[in-house]
Amino acid sequence: MSTRTGWGIVELKDDFLLSADHSGWNDNTENSGTAAILANTEDGFIELTTGTTIGNRSQITGERVWRSESGGPLQIEIGARLVTDLLNKSIFLGFTDVTTIENPVEGSGTADELTTTATDAVGFMYDEADTTTDRWFAVGVDSNVDAAGSGPLDATWSQTTPVAATDYSFRIVVSSAASSAAEFYINGIQVFRDGAAGWTDRRLTGAVSANVNLCPTALIECRAAAAESIYIDGIWAVKGRNV
Repeated sequence: MSTRTGWGIVELKDDFLLSADHSGWNDNTENSGTAAILANTEDGFIELTTGTTIGNRSQITGERVWRSESGGPLQIEIGARLVTDLLNKSIFLGFTDVTTIENPVEGSGTADELTTTATDAVGFMYDEADTTTDRWFAVGVDSNVDAAGSGPLDATWSQTTPVAATDYSFRIVVSSAASSAAEFYINGIQVFRDGAAGWTDRRLTGAVSANVNLCPTALIECRAAAAESIYIDGIWAVKGRNV
């Protein structure tokens, strides 16, 4: 942790207020997909919209400058709203390990099994078409090993079941231990998989590598031949400064 007064943390906070500028973010879109700030919208939103071909993705990524071992814990909070309905879309909100277009973790199409493309990632995932349980999942992958506890969050909390046209706050806190555990919060409420393997003290263990640089990301992918959208209402990331 830095001893410089006022410089003890590294912090990113973007409310997407500048209508023509979201510099500092990588726009990753396919075909007719877009990533555009909504002009003259209270509080600021960036809308991610896919193309109209099945599998088209729209994604923003920050830079790979975040790791939990350096002045951890590492935290991220993303505001999001599913624009119209809950069908035919895959969503990932959290940290991943590449700045180019990629769905880090998604449903495999078999029950609640997952397909992991990222080598290191941690986040909230929703995949209505390719999972059986239509709830938010807590997912992680550490050095290309899927976190054993990745899966749908308990229905005990109403926040784990998505509702269209509703604003949500998704927060993840990653510990600084070598094989980092992660806590998950929706609208300020800690959510988890009670009694599930791979969870200890309400935390997903082996969630992501502590010594790998990560980038914040938000992604939506369409599962049918129609455009899908999500509003992102700000991204905040923070950790201790390692100098």
